[in-house]
Amino acid sequence: AMPSAFDAWLALRGLRTFALRMRQACANAQQIAEWLGRHKRVSHVYYPGLPDDDGHAAACALFRPGFFGAMVAFEVEDLDRAGAFALVERLRLVRSVTSLGDVYTLVLHPASTSHRWLTPEQRAAQGITEGTLRLSIGIENADDLIADLDQALHGL
Repeated sequence: AMPSAFDAWLALRGLRTFALRMRQACANAQQIAEWLGRHKRVSHVYYPGLPDDDGHAAACALFRPGFFGAMVAFEVEDLDRAGAFALVERLRLVRSVTSLGDVYTLVLHPASTSHRWLTPEQRAAQGITEGTLRLSIGIENADDLIADLDQALHGL
């Protein structure tokens, strides 16, 4: 494919601030993952920056310290699909989407989006329950994002 001149210009412009945006998103993701790990309603957090994550050792070997990415998944204990949707609807700063990647923090429900074609048994084998949510962390203030997640979780 051949990008247009405008698309090429936009890509080049975005590359100029990519390092700053990635640094902020990674720092936010680490802070949010740690907070989620302490929340009483969250039963599991998937983030390679956490020492108890299954992929932590590999991530430490592959990535620079502090740059474990901006994707965080977490499971809310005993949450069904309706409850997951209710939680997502309660979020005010975090935006609900069907695909990820932006400067804004985004959330999606994998069981009904990215993994909807799998059977419930196949999703369970991959650790994806109805209470699993995935965040693509953006560059907003992490404390604001945590407050938004907290009020949504407390509303369940």
